[in-house]
Amino acid sequence: MARGQKIDHQELHTTILNVATQIIKDEGMKCLSIRKIAKKIGCAVGTLYNVFNSIDDIFLSINVATMTRLHKQLQQEAQGEPDPLAAMILLGRGYVAFSRDNYHLWSLLVDHKMQLGRTLPENVQGKIDDLFLLVSGMVAPLVSNDREKADQAAKVLWASLHGVCSLAMSGKLDTVKAEAADVLAESLVRNYLLGLQVK
Repeated sequence: MARGQKIDHQELHTTILNVATQIIKDEGMKCLSIRKIAKKIGCAVGTLYNVFNSIDDIFLSINVATMTRLHKQLQQEAQGEPDPLAAMILLGRGYVAFSRDNYHLWSLLVDHKMQLGRTLPENVQGKIDDLFLLVSGMVAPLVSNDREKADQAAKVLWASLHGVCSLAMSGKLDTVKAEAADVLAESLVRNYLLGLQVK
């Protein structure tokens, strides 16, 4: 970026996020820094702070984009499947596939912690809520449309699938000679939801 060149704020905002996202995809969140982004863009570190207050804000913006993609992919996975249980199994497999195909972005999504004293911005919390509403809405027909049970099931399934994905991505499933992550995900979703119906 040439000295004295007029900066388009929105264009720079997009460029920063694109560069930061690529660094995370290639190297992981621990390798991202404001200085590294500035160097790749070719501008002063201070210029980036005119657009984002902190590296934390960049992480949050990337997470919003990742959750938007995840939400869309999960919707597509279950689209057109009339059976709620079968749809949820497809959704579980879709979540595993997303974590595998977007490992570093998925890791940022689940491992990023807010700086002390900060709360999640409304747009970030909104994306989280949208994902849980998608799952609980699909679970609802399996629990007699009991919203409380459906919401709890969505949280249990997320936590459980996160565990399966974390172990699979770290290679620790191999140490216990477990089945592939997507097979475990299907077993988890199927048996948990069937168990709810029995109750």
